[in-house]
Amino acid sequence: MRIRKGELVSEVSSFTIRLSFHGDLAFFLKSKAGNKIVERRLGEKTSVKDVIESCGVPHPEIDLILVKGQPVDFSHILEREQEIDVYPVQSQPTLFHENRLQAKGIDRFIADGHLGKLARDLRLLGFDVVYDRDAQDRQLLAVMEIDNRALLTRDRWLLMHKVVQHGYYPRSQDAAEQTIEVMRRFDLFSAIAPFTRCLRCNALLEKVEKAEVMEKLERLTRIHYEQFRRCTGCGQIYWPGSHFDKLRARIEGIRAMLAAESRSENQI
Repeated sequence: MRIRKGELVSEVSSFTIRLSFHGDLAFFLKSKAGNKIVERRLGEKTSVKDVIESCGVPHPEIDLILVKGQPVDFSHILEREQEIDVYPVQSQPTLFHENRLQAKGIDRFIADGHLGKLARDLRLLGFDVVYDRDAQDRQLLAVMEIDNRALLTRDRWLLMHKVVQHGYYPRSQDAAEQTIEVMRRFDLFSAIAPFTRCLRCNALLEKVEKAEVMEKLERLTRIHYEQFRRCTGCGQIYWPGSHFDKLRARIEGIRAMLAAESRSENQI
């Protein structure tokens, strides 16, 4: 076809991309009918990352991208009609294990200001979680990048930021369920170490002799308790009092949810 000078060529060069989102990625799509297939009409060369995120799916949620059945990374350029399969971390395609885009086993996090209960639960289980309720987005991203942490947020646009390498968007709004989600996503079940980290400041706890903290204890605490831990950061003192029973019940509740999920998976 001959194109005259001054004529628009966008329609001539435009092409359609058809994306199939697998697993739970439909959670991020605008369709309320559970449709996992999205079509995008493009008028210029575009990276597969940009096309996926234009559908509302953050790149840290994507573990495998197949174009014509072959794996590509986020920088892959789309310039003609293609059918693309997009898989989350939790899906289990049997091929291309060496081409996965996300890492598991990450155990250091930073949580945004809306996930305080999740941060506390993860700390309770022994995981390193930076949390500041008043932190701005730029501060979250800076700490995440400097400390090489995974970002936990329910702000999908923040999770799409180009500097984010690892992160997760909790689906549930319940803190205990969010905790299970994060542990599943980053494969942390075998790394649980309860009561080893300060719930206030995130620093590690150390065993301390009663005599060293005696002056800071209330009279009844001095009488009834002999075992103590002290935060190596803020100095907060912990002992197995009534608060300990509540925290232990919280841990047991999370363990029960883990056990129920494991039984459900084994029945599939």
